[in-house]
Amino acid sequence: MVLGAGEAGFREGSGRWAVDEVGNQSTDYCPDVSSWPAVAGALDQARVVRPSGFTHEMVFRRCPSCRQLNIVREEDFVCVFCDEALPKGWNADRPGL
Repeated sequence: MVLGAGEAGFREGSGRWAVDEVGNQSTDYCPDVSSWPAVAGALDQARVVRPSGFTHEMVFRRCPSCRQLNIVREEDFVCVFCDEALPKGWNADRPGL
């Protein structure tokens, strides 16, 4: 099971690595925004300076009707493929709903 995935922008300054930007955008794993503690823990363990949370959050939901993966924008939980309502809770790990 993948605990976190996404993109990060690293920089080196004063002899230490730091992350300026970090997000959960990964359309392979589609991690929920609640994955931040796992990401923060990994960066802390590596002693990388980090922000206090994701600087870019993606909200992924799978449509229960057409099973397509959606990126929710502006809290509009409606499937862009079939106009059905999307669940409020994360469900991107269940392709065969």
